[in-house]
Amino acid sequence: MRQRLPAGENELPLEKLGEALVGIRSREANEVSVRSAESGPGGIIGWRSIGPGNVGGRTRAIVIDPINPDTMYAAGVTGGIWKSLDGGASWHATDDLLPNLAVCSLAIDPTNPSVLYAGTGEGLFGSWVRHRGMGIFKSSDAGMTWHQLPGTVDDVPVGAFYYVNKIVISPNDPDRIYAATMSGVWRSVDGGQSWTVVLRNPWVLDGPAGTQASQGCAVGCTDLTVRTDTDPDILFAAFGSFSKDGLYRSDDGGDTWLRYTTPDRQGRMTLAIAPSDNDRIYILMAQNSSASLGTIYSVFRSDDGGDSWTSPLDFNHEFSPWLLSYVSIATGCFVHPTNYSQGWYDNIIAVDPVDPDVVWVGGIDLYRSDDGGATFGLAEYWFYYLMENPPPSHMHVDQHAIVFHPDYNGSTNQIMYVGNDGGLYRTANARAATTDEECPIAANPGPPPQIAWESMNNGYAVTQFYHGDCARDANMFAGGAQDNGTPQVWSPATPESWRLIYGGDGGYVAIDPTNSQRLYVETQAFPSIRVSHDGGATFAPANDGITDTDGLFITPFAMDQSDPDVLWSGGSRPWRTTNGAVLWELAGPDFPQPGTISAIAIAPSNSNVVYLGYDNGYIVRSTNALAPSPTWQTYSLGFSSGWVSSIAVDPITPDIAYCTCSTYGVDHVLRKPAGSSQWSPIDGSGANSLPDIPCHWIAVRSCNTQQLFVGTELGVFASDDGGADWSPSNDGLAHTIVESLDFKDDRTLVAYTHGRGAFLTRLDLCPDEISGDLNGDSAVNVADFAVFADCLTGPGAADPPGCAYADLDGDFDVDLADFAALQQAVGGN
Repeated sequence: MRQRLPAGENELPLEKLGEALVGIRSREANEVSVRSAESGPGGIIGWRSIGPGNVGGRTRAIVIDPINPDTMYAAGVTGGIWKSLDGGASWHATDDLLPNLAVCSLAIDPTNPSVLYAGTGEGLFGSWVRHRGMGIFKSSDAGMTWHQLPGTVDDVPVGAFYYVNKIVISPNDPDRIYAATMSGVWRSVDGGQSWTVVLRNPWVLDGPAGTQASQGCAVGCTDLTVRTDTDPDILFAAFGSFSKDGLYRSDDGGDTWLRYTTPDRQGRMTLAIAPSDNDRIYILMAQNSSASLGTIYSVFRSDDGGDSWTSPLDFNHEFSPWLLSYVSIATGCFVHPTNYSQGWYDNIIAVDPVDPDVVWVGGIDLYRSDDGGATFGLAEYWFYYLMENPPPSHMHVDQHAIVFHPDYNGSTNQIMYVGNDGGLYRTANARAATTDEECPIAANPGPPPQIAWESMNNGYAVTQFYHGDCARDANMFAGGAQDNGTPQVWSPATPESWRLIYGGDGGYVAIDPTNSQRLYVETQAFPSIRVSHDGGATFAPANDGITDTDGLFITPFAMDQSDPDVLWSGGSRPWRTTNGAVLWELAGPDFPQPGTISAIAIAPSNSNVVYLGYDNGYIVRSTNALAPSPTWQTYSLGFSSGWVSSIAVDPITPDIAYCTCSTYGVDHVLRKPAGSSQWSPIDGSGANSLPDIPCHWIAVRSCNTQQLFVGTELGVFASDDGGADWSPSNDGLAHTIVESLDFKDDRTLVAYTHGRGAFLTRLDLCPDEISGDLNGDSAVNVADFAVFADCLTGPGAADPPGCAYADLDGDFDVDLADFAALQQAVGGN
């Protein structure tokens, strides 16, 4: 939010994003129609996804075709909507209109499964962090195409459908749709074309003009459910999270509502009606108090359709206080010292389709009750996720969705799906035994859960990278991801083989360009850098000497590519190490105007030239950065609200530098010429300019410094003339958030996205290079065949590093087709 929010605004101007996407698609279509060469702008030959296809990302919505259960849909919070036709064995992205949006709710028409609804906007966090959406989208062709429902944008108050937490279709009329939003409960009686608010959230709808959807910590209606056995519809709606906001019931399809009395400490609630007995209703309630925010308040149950409620939860049972927390070996299994819970973030409850006494609860971990919510057993352990060979009861943490197979019967079919921060998981024995053991792998372990989980992230490439890097001497790629640590892969040809090498929220990554066995990673919060000397197999702390703790949640750090022992990082003050992070030393003051370091760049041609970007529109530079007490020059970009998201230094001239800004409404790409202290915008103008959308990263091609590449909120833009003109260059790349770009070599560029994993592209030849000249002797001859032979690999194998120039046809593989092209090149010379 802070990286993007314009000065004086409370909400992101996503209308600009929608307008920009229309313009980008038009420009791309025109580019294809006039292109004569095989490559696009920037010499990009085409992007391909390199995964991770087995890691996943935050998933809040899953729906299954009730007629053909092999057809499934899931939504990544920044990865768009995905579809499987084989029960989750493989996935493909649907219409790429939505990948940059927070798709947090899905609904499928039970009478016509080709009709689906997608709600956008993740507003469960309160005002301090949100992913704004653009209303509700509808598909009438089984997800092939989606269109925005005008009724959720026009003729409704500003912000009414910015955050759609749940969509429910009436069991009596498929054209009657209910939506739980931050602004309240809305109803449509014409298949989503028009909407009326039936239960308003005054915090949002009745706020002062221009502040709608931004009042305090209001989250509005977080959950909504409907009975399937009554006509008219009987609905239950849950409001509130960080403050009490109430539980409501309507017996007339939303016309009128009864408000229940909830406890003062009522926080976020989720609801579940037993499919086999609609009179049985459950509530999972978290607490709202600052001292115990997100911890379990209780599980409530009604056996008479909501007329009366009891709290069956036995708090004397060992698991009851921790249903929204987790167990950990490091802290004595239960997290008693900190009482840490996240019921405001991950909070889900579901009832077994055939047994109303079997109840599932998801917070950080997953629990199941077999006695109507009185006691719960643990169904999986989060810390197994970090093990090299996790047992069957392993699953990722932070549970958001629980969905049962349409043919679930509790015996021959026990299939259940879970969506969490690690993507999608499935069990085929949901009724197997849980465990009552606090520490199943401690000194005297009891039996672990017998419920077996398998990852369904089979091509479900919705990983949310913050940053990434690739090795220069090996085909190794790694990136830091939201709640998925640092995934790594040793071959881009195998996107399903990424592995977790470190946990937490992954951040920046730096791989030694001379020795890929040495790499640095970090987790959230500064300082948290670790180093590995064995390619990621083991790690040790690498932040000795740093005394500051004021860095960003994801703090940048950078490695000097000329001297990999030199690294830079920092919060308000810069820190430097010159001995491979054995010891860090303070390298500058807390500057009076710059805020917190948000970007770092080291000149490739001069290690003494270092640039630091800040989160409030300032850049500082040193030309003697390796001196015992470096001197620094401060530059203002002219806008105090501008977040400097990246800096790149010209590979040849260290006095030339570029930066990007991710804030709406400011210049997004700026250049500092040699000999000048002025940073000037190079966004371009007219038809060949950059749109007003966040820009996150800039990269300069070393063999042709006129070619610039920028990662934006909607893919990659490229310039062939030093930034005078820009063109989108996304052939094969989704229109999604590109957080960082990295050159593996002069012909290979890698994009790390926040929502769609990583992509790789080949580039055209550098100036003065000859196609087929593989040994660099400025001629194409028989000697190049020896180089080619070293690069030729078997089917499906990874090309050795440095073989990008042997890929003559640009298909990302050195094969016999390239051999034929080399023969032709030699014959022509």
